[in-house]
Amino acid sequence: MTKEDILRAFLEDELFVEKKYLKEGEAKKFRWSQLHGSNLIEVIKLAIEGEKDSANITEKKINTLLNRQQ
Repeated sequence: MTKEDILRAFLEDELFVEKKYLKEGEAKKFRWSQLHGSNLIEVIKLAIEGEKDSANITEKKINTLLNRQQ
């Protein structure tokens, strides 16, 4: 599986539509490079990319992203 496939697998969860992060069917067309503006989706992308980093580095990247958005 590519990182784009992993991201789509997460985004296809019905909660993303239910909580209005995505519109119906949008997850199947979602691209890794697509900007969405949702902190949750960006955090998921960082976590997927973080497989090659240590947990501490991934945690710092996520915290930096969330602190920047406030």
